Formats: sequence, structure tokens, C-alpha cells
Amino acid sequence: MSLKKYLLAGGLSTVLLLGACNGDDTSTEEETDDTATEETDDAATEDAADDEEEEEEDTDTEDDSSADEEGTDGESSDGEITYSGEYGDFTIASFEQYTLEPEEAEEEEEEEEEEEEEEEEGPTELVLAEFEFTNNSDVPTSPEEAFGLDLAIRQMAETGESTLENLTMDLPDDHEKADMASQSVELVEPGESATALVAYGPVDTSLETALQSRNDEELNETIELDGAEESADDEEEEEEDSEE
Repeated sequence: MSLKKYLLAGGLSTVLLLGACNGDDTSTEEETDDTATEETDDAATEDAADDEEEEEEDTDTEDDSSADEEGTDGESSDGEITYSGEYGDFTIASFEQYTLEPEEAEEEEEEEEEEEEEEEEGPTELVLAEFEFTNNSDVPTSPEEAFGLDLAIRQMAETGESTLENLTMDLPDDHEKADMASQSVELVEPGESATALVAYGPVDTSLETALQSRNDEELNETIELDGAEESADDEEEEEEDSEE
């Protein structure tokens, strides 16, 4: 009987020991699984944060690029001058200097001819502006009228500034861009666009010439003219001669 008791006690002890070992293994496996789950969740959170940062950087880059391409009133990325006025939108593609020759006078009496020779005017220098006009008003408007109401070409002198006159209709019929000059007086319906050419003068090439807005100070673009540097050099030489 004593031997059986010892055997039963020994078997029970073995069972309890094995159960305890299995419990420790199970706890260890559960702790390992929990740790792996936490690490996976942390990695997923970090990946999501990195993706959000990359998306924000891409968005900022796209916004900066769009801002550079679109711009505001003034000079765009491709060198064109843009302006939005009360009467429409203007995209000015180019400025040209043009010499307008005087018209030939008809034959008259000798005395009158002599007087005309004394008073004969020389060629007139003009500034030609080629632009696209989009009518944003509610009524049909010509590009020439809208240009004159929203914009002005002015020259700067020591005594003040002067606004040049619209001399578009003085351009000869055989001018290479006469069709654009004719388009400048054609009415453009609201929402429609047209390409036109206007001429302003007379221009003094020795003075600074600028395209400006009439209703605000957002636009002030200097127009480069041929002969402006030569005139400046001549003035410097005259001043040096006077000092001597």
C-alpha cells in the first residue's frame, strides 16, 4: 500500500509539473504574439505618416508650379504681359516701334508749296501693341476701345508724364498687320476673344515709355524703343561739350 501511495503521489507531481510548463509556454507564445502585433501596428502607422508627408510635398510642389505658370497681372512665365481690367482681359504679345512717313502733298501753287516745304513735318515714331482681348463686360466692345479705357501708353519726362494718342487709324492700308489693325475696331461679343493691333504716338525715343493701367497701379511695364540709347549718348556728349 505504501508503494502505491508513493507511485500515485509521484505521478500527480509529474502531471502538475507538466501542466505548469505548458502554461508558461502558452503565456510566452501569447506575449510574443502581442509584441509582434504591436510592432506591426507601429510600422503601419509610420508608413501611413510617411505617405501623408509625401502627398503633402507633392501637393505643395504642384501648387508652386501652378502659381509660377499662371502668375498674376504683369509678366507671365513666357514673357507675355497680362492684365485684367474693367472691360476685359488683355494678353499683350509684343511691342514694335514703327516709323510713320508723312503723306505726300498734292500739287499746289508755287507760293503754297514753298510754305509747305518750310512747315513740312518729318516722320512720326509710333509704338504698335499686338494683343489678344477677351471681352468680360456685358456689352459688345471693340479691342481698341477697351485698350484705351483700361490701359495707357505714357512717356516720362522731367516735367511730368504724358499719355500718347491713339493713332491706329493713321497706319497705311498696306501695313503688314493691317488686318489686325482693322480688327481693333470690330465689336467683340461678351465672352468672345479677338487679336488686334493698336498704334500710339507720337513717341519721343529719348524718353522712358511705359505701358500702365488707368484704374490702378498694378501694371507698369517699360517699353524698349530703338534709338533710346543713342539719344541718351547724344545728351551726354552735349552736356560734356557744354561743360568744356
